[in-house]
Amino acid sequence: MASSTGSSRSYGPPTGEPGLRRVAGALLLGAGLLAAVGQAAVPPYLREALDQFTAEVPPGWAYTQTTVRDEESTIERFDPGVSPADQWTLQQHNNRPPDAEALAKYIKFKTASAPPLAQAPFQKSDIDPGSIELLREDGEQAEFTCSFRAESTGSDKMLGHLRLVLTVRKQPTYVEKFALELRAPYSPVLGVKMNELSVQMRFSPPGSDRPSLPAESSSLFGGRIFFVPTAENLRVTYSNFVRIAPSR
Repeated sequence: MASSTGSSRSYGPPTGEPGLRRVAGALLLGAGLLAAVGQAAVPPYLREALDQFTAEVPPGWAYTQTTVRDEESTIERFDPGVSPADQWTLQQHNNRPPDAEALAKYIKFKTASAPPLAQAPFQKSDIDPGSIELLREDGEQAEFTCSFRAESTGSDKMLGHLRLVLTVRKQPTYVEKFALELRAPYSPVLGVKMNELSVQMRFSPPGSDRPSLPAESSSLFGGRIFFVPTAENLRVTYSNFVRIAPSR
């Protein structure tokens, strides 16, 4: 997990041979997850919700992303129907149209160091099917807790230190929210101490003309870097979704 939020890993399809291997692996692991969940005799609505679940914006959708990081805010528009270099557009910076300096910094950042798209903190294939437990349930929704597969935790083992809670709506059936919480203070690298980390992401219900889509994500981080206290409060909202027809 590259960072604490959904803005750290990219939405959309991977490209190139490594990306194709990642898709194939995700499909196989996803199939194994659903099969294992089915063997555990869990409710059919959970199997259906997991089958449809993705923490990423599906390919082919344009959308507006509003990010508030502490005291700084940006509004960006993503359009997959144009050339890769022009897919992201900065519309506002700190509640006003970007000036030349802000626009130049944005273009430089997107070109030099930012991934082409934002990425989700985990994939459904990362979930350990044997760890899924029902927390609570009523006639409209249910909550399940689970952890992540050891092989999915990455070199820094970040996912292995997080607890996942899924909120599943029964009708229509979809994952309405997930929440990630740090189980205990953790040092991913020398000199860095994570004391608090919580990530939440909400999704819109599916409709006749669209799948369930990300609506809002938030994260709260607190810790220290070489004895210097540090904290971050991040909120991202997704809006104005438009399906873009593939180019011919």
